[in-house]
Amino acid sequence: MTFQYADLAGARIAYRASGSGPALVLIKNNRRPPDHPIAAWLSQRFRILQIHPVGFGASDRPNKYDFGSIGDQILTVLDREGVDQFAVWGFSQPACMAAIAARSTDRATALVMGGVSPIGFPSDGEMGRMEHEPRLPRPALEFWRSYRSFDWHHELRLYPGAKIAYLGTEDPAIRRLRKLKPVLEGIGFTYFEFAGLTHSTCGLGDASADGRRVAQTVVDCLISRGAVASE
Repeated sequence: MTFQYADLAGARIAYRASGSGPALVLIKNNRRPPDHPIAAWLSQRFRILQIHPVGFGASDRPNKYDFGSIGDQILTVLDREGVDQFAVWGFSQPACMAAIAARSTDRATALVMGGVSPIGFPSDGEMGRMEHEPRLPRPALEFWRSYRSFDWHHELRLYPGAKIAYLGTEDPAIRRLRKLKPVLEGIGFTYFEFAGLTHSTCGLGDASADGRRVAQTVVDCLISRGAVASE
């Protein structure tokens, strides 16, 4: 298991690079497996950079850090790799990390958010429970505090790149996302539902036929929106 590292503000950011073509950043918040299972399939046509933010995955886990500085961290890795424009994709918590990265720079041509509501999450009640959960790691709590400091309806409306939101129909969050569908489409999102898929089978951790179907749908949309080059 070999990672590369980029340094920012005294901490190492772990990442793995593979493939060639337009740059596609996949954000990871866990160390194992070292690669998103779908990454090998995606790397057949993209330059894939799987990046672990500081405090998560294989990156350094300092006691104190700006755990919301996802945008700067992503750009530090991309500068090290000589990458200019990129699309960024996250699923579940990393989808929110991807949103921070996308709003941080005009180099992000597309934002893909899967498995989470782009607006209104976490709610006040959900955040309150996080604040009182002793098992929640400090980096995660600090990240969510930073994330909630933004007005995401405003931020995502202003973001000029391609925007995609998706979820499996068997994911418990589907009701919340369906209610938001008109709002999301009104601020420029393309919205997908994948019939019969759960939170896990709709994510980047699934390389089965279902996972490839999700990935192909997202890739086709990115190409149609002009966010990445076609083959």
